[in-house]
Amino acid sequence: MADKKRKNPPVNNGSNTYRTQIYHSTENLTRSAKQRLKWMEHFRKYRNARLTCRHFGISPDTFYLWKKRFAPDNLKTLEDDFRTRKPHKIRVSKHRKQQFETIKKLKNIDPRLGKIRIAKILRETGYKISSSTVARILKKHKD
Repeated sequence: MADKKRKNPPVNNGSNTYRTQIYHSTENLTRSAKQRLKWMEHFRKYRNARLTCRHFGISPDTFYLWKKRFAPDNLKTLEDDFRTRKPHKIRVSKHRKQQFETIKKLKNIDPRLGKIRIAKILRETGYKISSSTVARILKKHKD
């Protein structure tokens, strides 16, 4: 009984099996998408998500995210879609243009002024601004 081996069914070169469909369409995939396809193939073969995660060294959250997106008939679902990763709301600076101009003028008058001194001068003139915000503004608007 131990000598019995399972025989794989013969595969025709022109067949339209799942495996041939996948291998014919992987030419246009990026490297990361091909890697994700390997994850899905491993999962399909062993039917164990945790084993697949350990084998490839990925987190289960990552695997399940891509498993949910994956559609075997459309391998483009394994590609990164950067449009879906873009934040819906982008933070807009609350600092007015007048503050930017004042900081720029102070820096032009005395280039040795640092963020702490500029923040102190601005606070004395009535602006509520921290030294780290001044540093961020200076870094963002370097000439």
